[in-house]
Amino acid sequence: MLNATHSFDETTNAAIERIPSTRDARLLLQRAGFTLAMAAVWGFAAGCARPTLALLDVYKVPMVLSLSLLVALPAVLVARHLLDITLSTVALLIVIVSALELGALVLIAFAPLIAVYAYTSQWVAPVLAQWSAGLALLVGLVSLFNGLMKVRAPKGALVVLSAVTAVAFCLAIVQLISLATPILPVHTAFGAGIDGMLHR
Repeated sequence: MLNATHSFDETTNAAIERIPSTRDARLLLQRAGFTLAMAAVWGFAAGCARPTLALLDVYKVPMVLSLSLLVALPAVLVARHLLDITLSTVALLIVIVSALELGALVLIAFAPLIAVYAYTSQWVAPVLAQWSAGLALLVGLVSLFNGLMKVRAPKGALVVLSAVTAVAFCLAIVQLISLATPILPVHTAFGAGIDGMLHR
């Protein structure tokens, strides 16, 4: 009887311990899905002057965003380990994805304006799209820094982790944009990756 009670208590405790991780995983998936959906809307708006390009951008832009995070993630996880920051992988991903979500809010805010200009100005629309993407990236990086600064760890280590994450993500997204080109109806320096930006 005592063994049965002990076993029941262990099972109950294990279930209780799994609740936060399950909730965190659900939160991560929700935020990731919302972020990718907003990126897809921006992609459609950015390419809507050409219907085929607009449809391709619906998956191209979220794909670039997702792959950039996946490419940057190993460097981020190694930096976390070397800096001895006690933050779970899921918790770290929540911070990063939450930052990307705020950046995606900038994209969705500009999407209707970009769609209007895509039909009315071949010159302004690509410029507006690039500026909105740059602003979204800036907002995301600032949000990432602010999110990591709330973690209970030495501030110096968190600054280094923020820098590694930002640099790795930016290096990844620049090259992946070049692989997914065209995203905009006109040629841009981003279409040639880091080489095109350095030799512009």
